[in-house]
Amino acid sequence: MNNKLNWINQAQLISSAELLNFGQTLVIAPHQDDESLGCGGTIALLRQANIPVQVVFMTDGSMSHPNSLLYPAEKLILTREIEAVEALKVLGVESSEIRFLRLKDGSLPSRGRTDFEEAVNRLTAVLYKVGPQTILIPWQRDPHPDHRATWQIIQAALAPIDQQPTQLEYFIWLWERADPADLPLLGEVEVFKVNIEPVIGLKKQAIEAHISQTTTLIDDDPDGFILSPEVLAHFEKADEIFIKKLI
Repeated sequence: MNNKLNWINQAQLISSAELLNFGQTLVIAPHQDDESLGCGGTIALLRQANIPVQVVFMTDGSMSHPNSLLYPAEKLILTREIEAVEALKVLGVESSEIRFLRLKDGSLPSRGRTDFEEAVNRLTAVLYKVGPQTILIPWQRDPHPDHRATWQIIQAALAPIDQQPTQLEYFIWLWERADPADLPLLGEVEVFKVNIEPVIGLKKQAIEAHISQTTTLIDDDPDGFILSPEVLAHFEKADEIFIKKLI
């Protein structure tokens, strides 16, 4: 393991019994595939334990292949939503438990932008409707602007809520792109892990359901995004890592 990630060795195991205490769980994903990559195994374990899980996607996913003629924006958005529904079905989440906010991929508003409050209001409506006891969200400093903006929107949406849900943050791009300033600081967080070995096959199937992101399905955009084998290898481990902020 890269030395800069040695802090993960301090992760405390969340047992199967402790997973039952998650209660109503809401997964908030910036893009369609983040849910499977970051916490797909945990979602599957929760559903197998009959813990209700709902998922909200922040962006429309339209910028993964921005120059494709075969998959213009509307078709790409629909494709990615269908893939997300299929992936979550594998993990045990029905389509009725999925929401797509369809904010613009690649330009999710961060704090200070004029459209930030609109995004906050839309997510606030979801939070009040779902009433989650636990939320799984991207890490505050995950090195992708949409992921960081998602975290900021979540914090603003949670601010007026009296009974705060437990927040557990997952990583997507920390493994590949992190600078030292992106990493959790000593005393800033607690580190946890969930052993997903019993459902690792389901997680793999869920990731593979995102066909547009894992294969050359869309082959007419040389600048199109695809999850490389090197990136995917980070999500093939038997543990999923979460952090809980202390400050």
